[in-house]
Amino acid sequence: MTTTAQQTNSALYQRFLDAFNVSDYAEIAKVIAPDFEDHHSGFDIRGIDAYQAALRNAHETLAIRGELEQVLEAGDKVVTRVRLTGKHVGTVLGFPATGREVSWDTTEIWRVADGMFVERWATDDLLGLREQLSPEPANVELVRRVSEVVNARQYDAMDELFAENFVDRNPAWSVESLEQLKGIIIAAHDALDFTAHLDALYAADGDKVIMHITFTGRHIAPFFGIEPTGKEVTWTSLEVYRVEDNKVVERWVQADTAGLMAQIGVPLPQ
Repeated sequence: MTTTAQQTNSALYQRFLDAFNVSDYAEIAKVIAPDFEDHHSGFDIRGIDAYQAALRNAHETLAIRGELEQVLEAGDKVVTRVRLTGKHVGTVLGFPATGREVSWDTTEIWRVADGMFVERWATDDLLGLREQLSPEPANVELVRRVSEVVNARQYDAMDELFAENFVDRNPAWSVESLEQLKGIIIAAHDALDFTAHLDALYAADGDKVIMHITFTGRHIAPFFGIEPTGKEVTWTSLEVYRVEDNKVVERWVQADTAGLMAQIGVPLPQ
C-alpha cells in the first residue's frame, strides 16, 4: 500500500519537474534543500546554488525538458525514469552548438527529508547524447562519399564535398585548388583505370577522418612517362581529412607512389 508520505514524495518530484521544465528556479529552490548533494557519474554537486547553476547550464546549452516515464517509491526515496529532450544550442561535452534535436534517458534516485530533496543519484545515457552531438558520424559519411564519387567518376559532385579553400598536402604533387585535384584524379583514372577500396575509415580528434585505401587498376595509358604496359597494378594510401562545416578543408596523403612506379617500370634510384 502506498502511504501518504510516499504519495507526497512522488508529488514532490512532479513539482520539481514542472518547475524544471519552465526554468522556474525560485520554485525549484522550494523543493531542493540548501545542502542538497547530487551524485552523478564523473562529478558531484554540493549545495542548491551549484545545482541551480548546473540546471541553468543545461537549459542554456540544450534547451532541456524532462518527461516522467516511471516513478517508484520506497520509504524516503523516489526512483524516477525520465526522458530528456532538447536542442543543442550551446557547447556541451566540448561540442559547439549544432542546432540538432537531442534526446536521452536518465534514471534517478532522490532522497527526501523534511519535505525537500536532500540527495540525488543519477545515471544518464551520456554516451548516447555524445553520439547525437558529435560531428564525427557525419564527417565519416562525408569522407565515405568522397570515395564513392571518385569511384563513380562523378567529378563535379566533389564540389559539394570540398570547401573553396581546400588544401591538399601530398608529397607526390602540389595542389592549390580542388580543380587541380580533379585533374590529377582524372589523369590517374585515364591512365590506370583504378578503383579505390576502403580498408578502414574512422573519426579522430573531433574534426578529422582517417582513411586507409587499397587501389587496384590496370596501366592502360601513359603514366609517369611510361607507355601503357597493360599490367595490373595495386597500391595503398593513408589519408587524413579535416572537416569544417561539413566540407573537407584539408587533406594529408601518404601513398605508396614508389611501389606503383615500380610496378609500371619507372626507373627508381638504387
